[in-house]
Amino acid sequence: MSTLFRPIDAILPRAARAYGGKVANLASLARSGFPVPRSYALASQAARQHYARALPPALLPDRLFADKACPPERIEEARLRVLETPIADDVLAGVESVLAELAVAGVSGVAVRSSSLAEDQETAAAAGLHESYLQVCGADAVSHAIRQCWASVYQERVVSYAQRLGALEFHAMGVLLQATLPATVSGVMFTMNPLTGDDTEAVIDAAYGLGTVVTEGVIMPDTYRVDKESGWVRDRVVGDKRLRDDPQASGGLVRTEVPEVLASRLCLPEHQLGQLLELAHRIERHFGDARDIEWAVTDDILYVLQARPVTRVVKKPKRPARNRGRGRKARPNTTDPVQVVWSNINVGEALPGVATPLTWSVLSAFSEVGFRSAFRGLGCRVSRHERLVGNFRGRIYLNLTELSRIVSQVPGLRPSVVLPLGGGTEIERLEEGLPQGGQLGFLLRLPQTLARLSMEHLRLQGRVEHFERGFEAELARMRGFDLRVLPSAALDATLSDVHRLLNETGELMLTAYGGLLASLLPLRKVLDAAFGLRAEPLLQDFLSALTGVESASPASALLQVARTAQHDGPARAVLQGDVAPTQIEQLPEGPVREALRVFLRDFGHRAVREAEIAEPRWREAPGLLLATVRLHLNEPTLLGMDPAERARLRYEQAEADLLSLNLAARYGIRVLLMITRHYMRLRERLRGRVTQVLGLFRWVALDASRRLRVREPECGSDATFFLHLSELHAVLRGEVSTVAPLVQRRREQYRRDQALPAPPSTFVGYPRPVDQVEAADDGSLQGIGASGGSAEGRVCVLRDPADASEVQPGDVLVVPAADVGFSPLFLAAAALVTESGGPLSHACVVAREYGVPAAVSVQGATRLLRTGQRVRVDGDSGLVVPL
Repeated sequence: MSTLFRPIDAILPRAARAYGGKVANLASLARSGFPVPRSYALASQAARQHYARALPPALLPDRLFADKACPPERIEEARLRVLETPIADDVLAGVESVLAELAVAGVSGVAVRSSSLAEDQETAAAAGLHESYLQVCGADAVSHAIRQCWASVYQERVVSYAQRLGALEFHAMGVLLQATLPATVSGVMFTMNPLTGDDTEAVIDAAYGLGTVVTEGVIMPDTYRVDKESGWVRDRVVGDKRLRDDPQASGGLVRTEVPEVLASRLCLPEHQLGQLLELAHRIERHFGDARDIEWAVTDDILYVLQARPVTRVVKKPKRPARNRGRGRKARPNTTDPVQVVWSNINVGEALPGVATPLTWSVLSAFSEVGFRSAFRGLGCRVSRHERLVGNFRGRIYLNLTELSRIVSQVPGLRPSVVLPLGGGTEIERLEEGLPQGGQLGFLLRLPQTLARLSMEHLRLQGRVEHFERGFEAELARMRGFDLRVLPSAALDATLSDVHRLLNETGELMLTAYGGLLASLLPLRKVLDAAFGLRAEPLLQDFLSALTGVESASPASALLQVARTAQHDGPARAVLQGDVAPTQIEQLPEGPVREALRVFLRDFGHRAVREAEIAEPRWREAPGLLLATVRLHLNEPTLLGMDPAERARLRYEQAEADLLSLNLAARYGIRVLLMITRHYMRLRERLRGRVTQVLGLFRWVALDASRRLRVREPECGSDATFFLHLSELHAVLRGEVSTVAPLVQRRREQYRRDQALPAPPSTFVGYPRPVDQVEAADDGSLQGIGASGGSAEGRVCVLRDPADASEVQPGDVLVVPAADVGFSPLFLAAAALVTESGGPLSHACVVAREYGVPAAVSVQGATRLLRTGQRVRVDGDSGLVVPL
């Protein structure tokens, strides 16, 4: 065989660098006995020699890459010269020799893969920058593919990428010739979650045939999330694997359809899933870091095709090896993961759908710390081993099993008491799984806990007022910055200030939430004892007519804008024109435009999915607001309505019902009611401040994205939303040179999660591959009553605020989740139906304030109900009945 080519398992570590990153990684695995297909590598020296023969000195890679003003035409000229120059005779002889040896082993074709010297690094994987060709047959075709790999150096994206990194080694290109496997199943495996950064789980994508259908994104593969320590599968999703690629004996790939019976079921047998997890452990131990692995199964044998480092912006410190020998302190027993109840019924109201990595990193840490702090403040013990917050298909879930265990330390607080307030289900399972006893420690700590809590809540109102004065000043200070002129270090400091402000605001909000629960639970018990089955509707009515509640203010203020538009002829003509305006600038100067400016000054920080940092705020995307004003103008009866009238009437009726009780009971209920209503107002007020802080995160992230796009155009305009908070800090501190590969991979994973079927709102162990919620025989759907009364109307399923113009007065608004961002439409709606949320959710506070009947946690509502059909919504029972 030619000395230019080496069998991959014969390449020693000291020589591996000359063959490029891809070859070096595979050579290391092959020498250690990992199952790597038969492969041969061509050293980068052959590429240098080819460039020297094909190009004039000015077009050689080192000269061209050093010229930052190099025009695209020069790059293209160099690429064509490399392609058109015949390959050297000794390289061609080497190709023929390799193919002859592989033919003896029964290999008909090879994958020709580029292997740059600057490729497959931990902070710069350069994935997808260079070319690879599968099932190449014959010496001439392989020689041409090698030239194409060498020519892939000459692309604008490669040149700009290399210039940013200062990595002139991009001009040095090794080539890998790897036997093409006739794979039955192939895919990609990350030994850490690439979206969340969670290194306790492996993420596996799998499909039939070769992995090209996975890496090119032409099908939706099966996806598995596996706990690396226990082997428990946290989630498995059946993909839409309708196509597969297979090698042809004559060369190239053939794409065929997969039979429906196979496409609709998981393609990996359980034993192969176990083999992949074991392979993940072995490869991580071998390299000492997380890896992105391409794999394939042929004749039930698992092969490794590639194992590049998972690109990280911030390196995590390596964990010390665990001592599993004698004397090791046993880890406390934790719940069997198969029995854990996960739910996003409440958290899904604020953040339905998939969270971007930045939002996940901010809110998951915020929630974990907040829950632990709040429970410890109540005197509860909280295990450091249990995860309180989880991520399933990019969506945030709460661990109800562990939360129930913590809450049950307080005597009288069982899941059956607490969870109905948040819309929780699986209550019987949670009750059965609670440990017996365990309340003695809480009782011993109770005097000290009560004294501290009493002081906290006595001081809370003053603390909030003091905080808000400082909050407004801090908000004004930061908003006074022109982020465009700040140096990166100052922008990094501003980001730290925003994070600090979130923690301060969140701590106060959780204290208010704790006070709300502390008064609401006894109030509910007293009403249950006094009124029985009527207690729940009465409680809803008692929690309405909250004069001045902040979350209800935007809809009322927008109604006032619509009343102003009645008397502003030019603006009214535009608002009621054939084409609905989407930007305030489309309105003529005048009272309406000025009123909207004031509205956005006061409420422009709100949004649909406002907990998602990547979501545009009302001030950026006012389309829903303008559609709401147009809706009011088209239905004059709405303009004369009193938004709070219905809620006031229901509250007064509930007050009248108290007259049937004795004086002491009435007094006790009214005291508890006064406290509960106070805390509910306070919670809504502080939730508004949290939303403002999340808007500040977005403000900083957008400017950081702008800077990244100037430096790395391939990052796109939203790059920082695909970084974790720690990674964004590292970028602003100048600790990393490039983030484009990481951003691109996470963006692809985010889109993939968006395309996956949403898990059920509540599930045990891991979600079903497809949510199978169906309507009852009569077509009715059962949810949770959240705002009393009943109403009939035409269904309007609204998944995107951009479609708000489709809503008609008197519609039953059906949405995946309804946070305050949707609330302007509530005044025009006959009723509200949501797939998530509980009676204490922010949307329900607003619905009760306007007397709009609401049913929440109606599973499958947006799928089973259709725009245009008529339904009756019972806000007391949560029942939705088609008419």
